[in-house]
Amino acid sequence: MFRETFSKEVFVNGDTVQPYRFHMPEHYAEGKEYPLVLFLHGAGERGDDNEAQLKIGIGTALGDPESILHESFIICPQCPLDRQWVDTPWGKGSYSTKEVPETVFLATAHKLVAKIMKEYPVDEKKVFVMGISMGGYGTWDSLVRHTEVFAGGFACCGAGDPSEANRLTSLLIYAYHGSLDGEVPPSGSRDMAAAIASAGGKSIFFKEYPELYHNSWDAAYSEFADLNSLLSHEKNND
Repeated sequence: MFRETFSKEVFVNGDTVQPYRFHMPEHYAEGKEYPLVLFLHGAGERGDDNEAQLKIGIGTALGDPESILHESFIICPQCPLDRQWVDTPWGKGSYSTKEVPETVFLATAHKLVAKIMKEYPVDEKKVFVMGISMGGYGTWDSLVRHTEVFAGGFACCGAGDPSEANRLTSLLIYAYHGSLDGEVPPSGSRDMAAAIASAGGKSIFFKEYPELYHNSWDAAYSEFADLNSLLSHEKNND
């Protein structure tokens, strides 16, 4: 079972204790560098059991035996019950990062990313963030606030800050949303994709599923070709 490849870990950042699961490349070899993926779970997987965050999303993606994820470092932190990666109402869609400060839980996840990058042979040109629903918000928020870290992202049924789209034009981003989503409006993903394209971004790919509701993550994380395209991508430092 894929969960067996994820060790149980805890990261402490001041007063914040963040459980996380950690996946090593399955054919790890000294002298080689590997991609790093930060996966942000949705609202239903919050807690402190260090189990629930693997329930949906990342497991579907690992169902592809050819996925580059198998040969990547993967960090799956867990957000506490009744807290969010981004403190904005999910039902409103797009928001302003200037008006909504970064949460301590998302900031802690990024400090964990920095720690793993220091301690393991991570290919710094291949660091990515992925998320679903609440974690879709976290994905967009991470790309805006920590643009310099990431080569790209994979955002499912989330929303972000379209006014910051100019920061994301050099990144490779795949976004997905169900047209019938009644929890996070599809406009959240549409707004980000349109704003990035309008700002000159040529590597933003948005797919809307016309017959799906909020649970579009099963479809999105089965887009194996997109996932491998993302994980093959190198950050452009120009």
